[in-house]
Amino acid sequence: MHTIETERLLLRPFEEKDYGTILSISSDPESVKYLYFWGLNGMTPEQDAHRFLNHTLKEWQKTPVTMREYCVVLKATGEPIGDASVEVHDATTAEIGWILLPAYRGQGYATEAGRAMMDFGFTQYHAQRVIAHCDARNAPSYHVMERLGMTLDGIQKEARPAKTEGGVKGDEATYGISREDWAWRFYHGLNGHFDGFMALPDLTDGDIRLVCQRKRPAEPERNRVPGYEFLIARGSERLGEIRLRIGNPDFLFYCGHIGYSVDEAYRGQGIAGRACRLLRPVMRYHGMTAALITNDIDNLASRRVCEKLGCTFLCRARIPDDHEMRLEDGEDAVNVFAFPAEEG
Repeated sequence: MHTIETERLLLRPFEEKDYGTILSISSDPESVKYLYFWGLNGMTPEQDAHRFLNHTLKEWQKTPVTMREYCVVLKATGEPIGDASVEVHDATTAEIGWILLPAYRGQGYATEAGRAMMDFGFTQYHAQRVIAHCDARNAPSYHVMERLGMTLDGIQKEARPAKTEGGVKGDEATYGISREDWAWRFYHGLNGHFDGFMALPDLTDGDIRLVCQRKRPAEPERNRVPGYEFLIARGSERLGEIRLRIGNPDFLFYCGHIGYSVDEAYRGQGIAGRACRLLRPVMRYHGMTAALITNDIDNLASRRVCEKLGCTFLCRARIPDDHEMRLEDGEDAVNVFAFPAEEG
């Protein structure tokens, strides 16, 4: 994870050649006005730039890396435009931050970089909460936090240092988002559409295959979205079954887009994971970038399937009291994973 790509940006570790970009930030009064450790104690822009670059280069050499400062680069041009960071605070919390050159503000780049840092905090640092700080007067910064789904945790009076002797100290605003709230935003941001059922290709890996038993239409009155039901087969043998549901209504967050069961005689052979991979052409047909797979928190075998598939763990979610999984099956909570539609 030394480099991260988003739709328009490449985030990579800083290099010596990036000194000019850092100096452009430290030399701009509007850029450093609200930054915590910049422009203090009479330091010149050049001193600030050297201090920042030396610090971030040293942090990248540590094992493990707990403070990651990324140079934000436009993919289209290769031009560096700023900084984004993610830092481990403790076992449960990560902090993110960003600063862009003035010419690139107001175009959504800060939100895009901030989202990449937030996702890293949850998926790679396994944080339970991601936070961000800013001067309470810095409206553009806290508006980015709000667009990321963060909410105000609190304001600490005069916690930001004065930039000049006798100057005014700023109040510090702290915003945060929990893992489960982040998972919900991830879920509702997933792509997908249903414009009719697919004329299914041969879904096989040369050994097992998926045999469609039913293309199930939506039943809104029963909280049913459209979907496919397959047998997992090897030759004439039934190995189990797997289902794919299309749509992102709230109730599906707990039961997932994909559900599978492998007959007892065939468990422990990787059948479930292989069957999930065979669903990918169908997922892509419906524009799905990822599908949720959920499992009971005590179902270690199903969790291992998700981990072997390279799924992203989103959260452990408590099932609402009125959800049918609780009413009919007595389930209390589930692990929620995201299975990507593309390999790797």
